[in-house]
Amino acid sequence: MNRTVFKLIFALSISILWSCKDFDTNPKGLVNIILVDSPAQWDSVFVEILGVDVELITTGREDGTIETFFLPYAPGDKKIEVSSLIAGEALLLGRDELPSGKILKLTMKLGDEYYLYLNEKRYDMPLADPSLKEIPIQIEMDLEQAVSYDIVLDFDLEKSIRVTNESPLSLQLDPVVVAYKGAGTGEITGVVTPSALQPAIYAIQDGDSISTHSNSSGTYNFILPEGNYSFYYDPKNESYADTLVNNIEIVAGETSTLNLVNLKRKP
Repeated sequence: MNRTVFKLIFALSISILWSCKDFDTNPKGLVNIILVDSPAQWDSVFVEILGVDVELITTGREDGTIETFFLPYAPGDKKIEVSSLIAGEALLLGRDELPSGKILKLTMKLGDEYYLYLNEKRYDMPLADPSLKEIPIQIEMDLEQAVSYDIVLDFDLEKSIRVTNESPLSLQLDPVVVAYKGAGTGEITGVVTPSALQPAIYAIQDGDSISTHSNSSGTYNFILPEGNYSFYYDPKNESYADTLVNNIEIVAGETSTLNLVNLKRKP
């Protein structure tokens, strides 16, 4: 490839990533919170969701201290049409890189608006308990560095919406949300030399990344959602040039091996 063209492609790829966040020299795991709905009799149900707290004990903490990380729902308008998230439709509710450790619990944080439309008429749904805007969700799972995890939140509207009066119609919202681990990941391994460098390696997709380091033999491993990725190798040594490998496909349920990457000394 023409050297100038390669540098331009590399600069564009990295600028997209840096627009989101700087590279993290401490590898973490990427957590994606995905919202779906169990089919219900109701149409056009809207719930204002601010985001999700993730409670975990980080690796190496012997005192049992729990850390909480807030994954916000990013759009300014946080009223989500939950009823549309069926038949394969899903919403990325939040995403962030978190330290390795063990997730103990999630907490969905609600806003102030909950309503539905029936025959083009809007019906507000106050919370069954107005003081409770934080919905505890039980799930436990281990987080490892350089692994991407999908956590699916199933908002069961059929169980969550109560009819308190038939005529005139009056409703309450008592959210029922369950969590389960997502599927659809594939594994990729590779080797980078010189192994003594133990470079940082980033798997990049759509402006997001997760990272790892190679071990003393130069071997590294990622578990990622299926899709196309670029892999960026940062030697962390001024004498060596960094490297970018584009268009690597991850296939769910399969393990792939990348070609050997040999980091070159700068001229």
